[in-house]
Amino acid sequence: MVAAVDRESVCALDLFSQHESAKSEPALSEDQAAVVNATEASVIVMAGAGTGKTRTLVARVSHLIAKRGVKPEAITIATFTNKAAKEIRERIAHFLDIGSASRIQMGTFHSLAARILRRHHKTAGLPKHFTIIDDDDALRLIKSCVERHFPEGMPGRADKVDRYISALPTVIRRWKCWGLTVAEIEDAERPRRSEEEERLAQFYVAYQFELDRRGVMDFGDLVVRASALLRDHPEVADVEIGGIGHLLVDEAQDANQAQVELARLLASRGAAVMVVGDVDQSIYSFQGGYPEAMDHIAGEGARVYPLTINRRCTDEILAPAVKLVGWNRRKFPKSLASGTSGERVQHGLYGGEREEAWAVAARLVELAKAGQKYDDIAILVRSAFVIPTIEEGLLKAKIPYELAGGASLVDREEVRDIAAYVRLAVNPWDDLAFQRIVNRPTRQLGPVAEHALVDQHLATGEPFHEVCARIAANPQGRIVPEALPALRRLSNLLESLHRAHAHAEEDTATILEFILRPEGVGYEEFAGKACNRAAKRRVENLNVLRRIANEEASPPLFLERLVLGGEIAVERSKRGAVTISTMHASKGLEWDHVLCVGVDSAVVPSPRALREPVRGKAGDRWFGPSAGGMEEERRLVHVAFTRARKSLWVSGASIRNGRAVNPSPFFAESGLTIDSFFDPLVDDKPKAGMRGKGFSRSKPIAPVL
Repeated sequence: MVAAVDRESVCALDLFSQHESAKSEPALSEDQAAVVNATEASVIVMAGAGTGKTRTLVARVSHLIAKRGVKPEAITIATFTNKAAKEIRERIAHFLDIGSASRIQMGTFHSLAARILRRHHKTAGLPKHFTIIDDDDALRLIKSCVERHFPEGMPGRADKVDRYISALPTVIRRWKCWGLTVAEIEDAERPRRSEEEERLAQFYVAYQFELDRRGVMDFGDLVVRASALLRDHPEVADVEIGGIGHLLVDEAQDANQAQVELARLLASRGAAVMVVGDVDQSIYSFQGGYPEAMDHIAGEGARVYPLTINRRCTDEILAPAVKLVGWNRRKFPKSLASGTSGERVQHGLYGGEREEAWAVAARLVELAKAGQKYDDIAILVRSAFVIPTIEEGLLKAKIPYELAGGASLVDREEVRDIAAYVRLAVNPWDDLAFQRIVNRPTRQLGPVAEHALVDQHLATGEPFHEVCARIAANPQGRIVPEALPALRRLSNLLESLHRAHAHAEEDTATILEFILRPEGVGYEEFAGKACNRAAKRRVENLNVLRRIANEEASPPLFLERLVLGGEIAVERSKRGAVTISTMHASKGLEWDHVLCVGVDSAVVPSPRALREPVRGKAGDRWFGPSAGGMEEERRLVHVAFTRARKSLWVSGASIRNGRAVNPSPFFAESGLTIDSFFDPLVDDKPKAGMRGKGFSRSKPIAPVL
């Protein structure tokens, strides 16, 4: 049922909006006021792009605490990024006070799950200081499982190993997103799957065994194991969810099946549920997300409150964005408008990708001459393979740009190395961490020495500082004499590192300084010794780790923040630069001017996405709910269009990678009719009547001076 606006609640909220701390926030609309004052036990807030969903959620929580007397401890908020959680907490503190905001249970699903597992690690069968491995370590474990499965000398072994190593990370990640467990795979009464699926399942079981043997988890384990803990242990559920009176889920359209189950468990002791999101912005099916997740978290009979007043875009931008997703199957018609007008959408096709890139550069020059800042402009693409040609055009025009969605801080080599050292301080038996740092900094310990040390560890179960000391005292021919001094030093370093943690379990900063300084491991000198820009960046990243270590005194929580805080971004090195981003990475961002490039049949909709097989339905742990295909491609372009505040440009090419391509069907579906286009192999100039500006291959682009 879709809710109508309650006039009485609007009046009540008018008083709340006069709160001194609310003056810097935009005024609430009637639709938002109705959400804030909702009294139903289950509510879905269908918040279209730019309609102020975060403002509404913050006002709702503040209202619960200030007006209804709900204790902050009784409120749990699940978000999809740590950045969002931080913003929501800060804005609630702005309305109320820091103390109240800090008492709210808030974080991503994975963070909430990790907290539950740490508090009940014994019941969950986990070490006290369990660690969460990153994708790099997960891939190394998968590789070892696959290589052991296929014996040396087996015909076609190399191809099979490569194929499974390539496929398994995605397969395992999806299965965990859908909630499939080893127990279900090993259930003797389950229906048999195809031969290929059964083999993949065997690898999943083997990989999970390797995780459990080490007492570690990967990213996908957190939500699945926390749900199992709450479901199978009522005494844990009494502690963790018995006091939850209100559960709010932000960006609920991005939830996967495992997260839906965790949300339902968190609310299972009578909590009121409010899910906030937009089915037309569900674009993460590759992570298991699906639009119906909002309904499945809220449950049957939930009341729907639509937010339809866009505060970001002009109506000229919203019209094609809304019309496009109107082609999808939907429960309610899409309504989204701002009441503000601006430039009409510029759109057209160009002869080839280079002509398109030149046209994009010319548009940027035009905007710059009109006084627009490059910081306020973004170029969005469906697929990264389009970017190099765009870069070439911008370089020729001497237009500064920055690639968004690059390496996160936690993907940097130096950050992974430091994390491995901290892991060894917490867990001196961590073979994955040891293999990463054994030669970082360089110690002249080659693969033979590394294998000898790991083999000794596996045979004796000794921590690595003892293994290093034992082999240094009795090398038995596997270690060359020249390496023994380095081995002794490594043993001493690892023992000192472990002792530092044992003596001060809540002092990450001290452990980090031991790793960085010359009197310890000396990693900072190693990272910065090249005296170039890359070395400078490495040292800057180490200083970011110092800041995080001062904020997270507990080493396990420091490690958890690195793994779960994937959006800890490397700071932009340029200012005054155009942003080039994929459409996926643009979610949650906005610019004054957006250019959506490569909107042709070779790129949008993605041919690869359309080839994805139709999956199962909600509740199916093997195939998961269907979510991708043409409908998700429309949603993705809808998201891209609605990143623009003032102007939108949409372009494609008629020839891409040497092949003729058609206009994207999304031009017609969004009402952006292509009157004509030019072919650089035939036409010297764009044909009259073309929407947008075209350029012949010989036309130069003037740089901005």
